[in-house]
Amino acid sequence: MGVRISSNNNIPRVIQSLKDLKKYEIEVGVFGSNGAEYVMIAGVQEFGITIRNERGSIVIPERSFLRTTFDDKNNEWFTFLKKQIEHVINGRINAQILCERLGAKMVGDIQEKLTDINSPPNAPATIAKKGSSNPLIDTGGLRQRITYKVVRR
Repeated sequence: MGVRISSNNNIPRVIQSLKDLKKYEIEVGVFGSNGAEYVMIAGVQEFGITIRNERGSIVIPERSFLRTTFDDKNNEWFTFLKKQIEHVINGRINAQILCERLGAKMVGDIQEKLTDINSPPNAPATIAKKGSSNPLIDTGGLRQRITYKVVRR
C-alpha cells in the first residue's frame, strides 16, 4: 500500500484574488440612467437649495442621506469587507462578488438612512400636499433608485 502526498499550493490563487480587488470600484448613489429627475432630487436633498422667483424664495434644507451614511457606516463597511476578504482568500467568492455584496449592503444602509431621516421636517404645506411628514419619502421613487455599480477599472 502506497502513501500519496499531495500539495495544494493556493498561494498563487490567493495573491491573484487579492490583486483582482484593485481592478474594481463600487459606485453607489442615484445614477442618470435611473432617471435624471431623481438625480436632481437626490442632489437637492443632499445639499439643499434656495429657489428664488418673483414671489420670493423657497428654501429646501440639506437632508444628507448619502454623505451621512458614508460617515456613519464607514467602520461597519470596513469590518464587513474584512470578513468578505476571508471568503476571497478561502476561494469561496471572487473579487467581483465581494464588491457586489458590499455594494448591496451600502445601498441597504443608505435606503434605511433615507427612510429614517425626519429632520429638518417638511413644511406644513408640504406635509398637507403629500400626506406624509417623512421629508425624503413621497412616492418612494428616490429610495428605489439608490443603487450601486461594480465598475472594472
